[in-house]
Amino acid sequence: MSVVFLICNPVSNSGNTGKVWPKVKKILEKYGISYEVIFTKKPGHAVEISRDACMKGYDRIVAMGGDGTVNEVVNGVFLSDCDLEKVTFGWIPVGSGKDWARTINVPLDLEKAVEVLKKGKTFVQDLGIAEYEALDGKRKKRAFVNVAGLFFDGFVTYRTNLLKKKSRFSYFLRIFSSILKYKPTDAIIVIDGKKWKKKVFSMNVGICKYNGGGMNQVPHAVPDDGLLAVTVINDIGKLRILANVHRVFNGKLLEHPGVEGYQAQRVTVEFQKEEPIELDGETIWVKKVTFSILPKALKVMVEK
Repeated sequence: MSVVFLICNPVSNSGNTGKVWPKVKKILEKYGISYEVIFTKKPGHAVEISRDACMKGYDRIVAMGGDGTVNEVVNGVFLSDCDLEKVTFGWIPVGSGKDWARTINVPLDLEKAVEVLKKGKTFVQDLGIAEYEALDGKRKKRAFVNVAGLFFDGFVTYRTNLLKKKSRFSYFLRIFSSILKYKPTDAIIVIDGKKWKKKVFSMNVGICKYNGGGMNQVPHAVPDDGLLAVTVINDIGKLRILANVHRVFNGKLLEHPGVEGYQAQRVTVEFQKEEPIELDGETIWVKKVTFSILPKALKVMVEK
């Protein structure tokens, strides 16, 4: 089908996405883009909508909202019987983070983002997979397109997601208050067969470079190289963490002696108890999680 199937999360970015929909509608009409739109009504609804759209034969599925909306839309196809190769994804980024867009060249400007759906090119990137045991004891898996965060990163995202209204500013406030509250824990980490038991402050596993509203925590990530980029921030003390916060923005995080960087195909982390982790900003609780990669599995509409 040549029709764009648009999944809009009107409550993302504290409801701003719903407010800008009339503007996006006009831009779609301006460029003569044929589309169908459905608005999400609850968390997880975009997964259901995306799955149904794929089953009905739509081959261009576009998320309108934040990084979490993208994650749901992609998982609607990934977790169904649909073939990922038959679907091309798009994104009109309106969320507070817009992190995935920063790596793959999706414009942050609304009109330019819509124009990509008409005149853009297709980029094929890797897809991250997280396999874990859920709290109900069932084995589950979920895809991520951008970055997974663990330890402190999972903790601060969980606390941020509890807020009724979220913004980039509220996320940064949560970061600094969470540094005071968070206690690093021991965990077993296995990266391509090499095993450690160590105390970690924070950890990221990335397909792309940015998360948390522009923080460059996996600067060595390449979205189509077939490898997971891994950053491990060891327990270096809260004062040293605060003194080096600037490194997560300037791309020099891996230059700190207390930070380790890896590239791998498989990563397993086992906590001492259930802990929150985040996948593209969406929180799940796990005790053990294994990350792997599907090379060049996701087709995305990007700017030329």
